Amino acid sequence: MNINMSDFFKNNISSGSQTTDVNVLENVSHESSGSNNAVQAAGMKILNSLMSGDTFTGYVSQLNGDNAYITMNNGAQIQAKLMQGALINIGQNVTFMVEDNSDNKISIKPVLANEQQAVLIDKALEAAGLGATDDNINIVKELLGLGMPVDAQTLGNMVKYSMKFPEASLNTVANLMRLEIPVNEQNIREFQMYGQFNGHIENLLSDMENGIVNDLLKNNQDIMDFKNVITGMYEGLDGETVNSSSACDVLSQQTIDELNNMLSDSGVKLNNDISETSVKELINQLAENNSLNSDNFQKIINSGSFREILHAVINDTMKLTPKDIQEGEEAVSSYYKRIRKNVENIENSLKSAGNSAPELSKSLSDIKSNIDFMNDLNKNMTYFQMPVKFSKSEGNGELYVFTNKKNLARKTDNISAMLHLDMDNLKSMDIYVNLSGGNNVSTNFVLETEELLDFVYQHIDRLNARLEKLGYNTHFEMKVAADSSDRLDFVKDFIEAEARPAAGGQYIFDAKA
Repeated sequence: MNINMSDFFKNNISSGSQTTDVNVLENVSHESSGSNNAVQAAGMKILNSLMSGDTFTGYVSQLNGDNAYITMNNGAQIQAKLMQGALINIGQNVTFMVEDNSDNKISIKPVLANEQQAVLIDKALEAAGLGATDDNINIVKELLGLGMPVDAQTLGNMVKYSMKFPEASLNTVANLMRLEIPVNEQNIREFQMYGQFNGHIENLLSDMENGIVNDLLKNNQDIMDFKNVITGMYEGLDGETVNSSSACDVLSQQTIDELNNMLSDSGVKLNNDISETSVKELINQLAENNSLNSDNFQKIINSGSFREILHAVINDTMKLTPKDIQEGEEAVSSYYKRIRKNVENIENSLKSAGNSAPELSKSLSDIKSNIDFMNDLNKNMTYFQMPVKFSKSEGNGELYVFTNKKNLARKTDNISAMLHLDMDNLKSMDIYVNLSGGNNVSTNFVLETEELLDFVYQHIDRLNARLEKLGYNTHFEMKVAADSSDRLDFVKDFIEAEARPAAGGQYIFDAKA
């Protein structure tokens, strides 16, 4: 018998403490009590209409010897005589299944966790008009595991997307739906790459750098077109201009000497010595020098010196400094707007030059997809991926900051964040930070090797001193990752941190849908 659960059980199918014993409640009293006789009578009428295999949820409000008073979700209450050995407690929200309903006797039993899920899966698929195939059952299990609704629309969308993107895991598709991120090939790819910490903007910038060089070589690009690209990259937001580093600070002496020799051999003389100019000015001088012909320009492009100059440009215009990060979220947000604007400027310059450049176009498109995915992710939680430009000797690193916006909105006294750093020297590092009571900071470092652990341990006092100076009480723990289970899992530890219900939790089923 199929019933509309929404009219009586408030769409809830829930489990409380479960046991592997089959505990049977029988001899349900049909007498109503208290002032809610009409409500209870209506509840008992529906209860009497249930058939073997139907389920309902009740709250154990009172126990008196072997008698239990079970309050239904609509407020109706029934009295049930507990069979010897039944294990339920006051305060439990228990799902019961009808064992038998005949001869004015209703036998019911608590539903075990695995039985409850099986019942819910069958009802959800039946309500959605879907067959109980292995694929459909796995879809419902994935949705339940993430605490998502299993109504007909959600199930229909999951089936549609799983057929459209057969290579994508159900977990990926379900998480994108839960986060209200469009389910398409680009976002599926981004989600999977982020899950493996392969979605580095740093890597995409490197691809773009190679694409620019290859484009200049393959298409014999005019130096003025290249200058226009670089000029656009140094254009900041709202009319601001990005500062350009001094060539002597970011270029090696070997590069400066090599470039001077190539210019001298080509008969090209610059207005200023390379060491006395900025990277941007250096490119402008090269582009505007009438003595530098196309052949000589191609020789410069082929050199390692040119790649170092271009790398310095990208560091100036598409990376953050530690100082930028200290300025807070607004500076980081401006960075993402700037980097996307730079990508669009490069695309526009390519179009103006009539150059398609497939390799470069793909890398530019990938950068935009990465940033768009990050923006979608930030609707639900705080996620920052920041390519940081350190000093020349330290190289570049990736900094990820994870927090849940719901926790911040609640203004609780306990806030957690996770940081993942990929550094040239310190390698991969996970840092779990917990702030409680407003000024108590607990930090757990997970490092790759014993050597790195010793290094951090030797310098942790400097971090401790700085935090204490700011008024924080600190506690540090450090360990070496024994295996992958010790490392930060982007999906499990961040995306799904609060999504998956604990064992024995509550499931929601909308029978109307």
